[in-house]
Amino acid sequence: MGLCMSKDRHNKKEEKRLALKILYEDVKAAKLLMKIPGRMCSNGATETCSLYVKQGCKGTNQDSMLAWENFTADKSIFLGIFDGHGPNGHIVSNKVRDCLPLLLTSPIESLLGEGFYDITPNVHEPLGSGSDTQPSILDDANDDRAKGKDDCDDEGSVLTEEKFIAAFHKMDERLKVLNRTNCMSSGTTAIAMIIQGRDFMVGSVGDSRAILATRSANGSLVAHQLTVDLKPNSPGEKERIQKCEGRVFALDNEPDVFRMWLPHSNTPGLAMSRAFGDFHLKDYGLIATPVISRRKLTDEDEFIVLATDGVWDVLSHMEVIDAICSSPLKEEAAKRVVDAAANAWRTQHWPSRMDDCAVVCHFLKNELIPPSTSILKSNVSGKLDTMNLEDSTFGGPIRASQPLVRYDTFAISHLDFEIPQLCQGKGV
Repeated sequence: MGLCMSKDRHNKKEEKRLALKILYEDVKAAKLLMKIPGRMCSNGATETCSLYVKQGCKGTNQDSMLAWENFTADKSIFLGIFDGHGPNGHIVSNKVRDCLPLLLTSPIESLLGEGFYDITPNVHEPLGSGSDTQPSILDDANDDRAKGKDDCDDEGSVLTEEKFIAAFHKMDERLKVLNRTNCMSSGTTAIAMIIQGRDFMVGSVGDSRAILATRSANGSLVAHQLTVDLKPNSPGEKERIQKCEGRVFALDNEPDVFRMWLPHSNTPGLAMSRAFGDFHLKDYGLIATPVISRRKLTDEDEFIVLATDGVWDVLSHMEVIDAICSSPLKEEAAKRVVDAAANAWRTQHWPSRMDDCAVVCHFLKNELIPPSTSILKSNVSGKLDTMNLEDSTFGGPIRASQPLVRYDTFAISHLDFEIPQLCQGKGV
């Protein structure tokens, strides 16, 4: 008995030590991040990007964004958009915004290995530059091209995809160790995109979205969707959740919004199947594994747009493109999109339910030429996990014995379920 208590005290002491170490590293990194030129995470513009965020009507703004020029090497760019939810969604969103890009520059060995490490950036030179720093995230793809492999060949992108996935998983681990209490019922979506030359790769969890605007032969712009909206009822996602004993269903008052729920409790009702944080759902099918998309840019590509669902819920791809093209200055393009979304919330929906809206627009050319006619064409590049999993008995009709709670819409002061132990036996 004494031995067990001693081990328990030792484990708690070690967990506290690791948490303090990560906290120290994060604080140090945050201070240095503020000094890095070309890094923008507030309303404004860089040389190639326009950023804008507007708070909705649900309380604290939980959306965050990032554009980071000269990221891992000269002329490489990181773009990110993050939509927090839950009582501490703004905290989770900001932390992922600050830490995930740095994890993507870490060596793959440290991402896959145990323990923690310093991710403090060097503010005096671009990340990934110098003789003793790590290769850029797309070096594997460049090596493949030198060997004659196709740019979009799946085998050639294995290492790069592996690094994206490992970085997302490590980010989730850091949240669990440092902020387990704050993140049990809070989380965030994420889109992380790295552009280097004509190559780019994007990884996403949640329902934020990225599109690419391309000039067609007749001068019109075509929208290519680069990410997948990861919803609980999506093919493959629903099967995974039910296999892990989670439940998927929509409420009567919003029949088109499917949510994932705990097995025996009418909370929390998360409207996405992949996210950072939300650790009380990680045993029941929620994962932080990103869907990866890789693409080679062409001369016809004009700009890339990343936005949270506060924009996509009320604007189509075509309307977003038209808003950007109507902006007299590229610096104001993101604001034009957010203003259009805010106007749509006011005139076409319930104004009091307006969601936070965040937009990052990255221009691929020096001049923005308005299209003769904007047309819409969705070309989803991401691939969902379509594992054949058996349906669970928990997927049937639900008779609620207590009120159903949505925590991605408002903050809750308490949870009416016992927090489950995190285990490795469930989930994917």
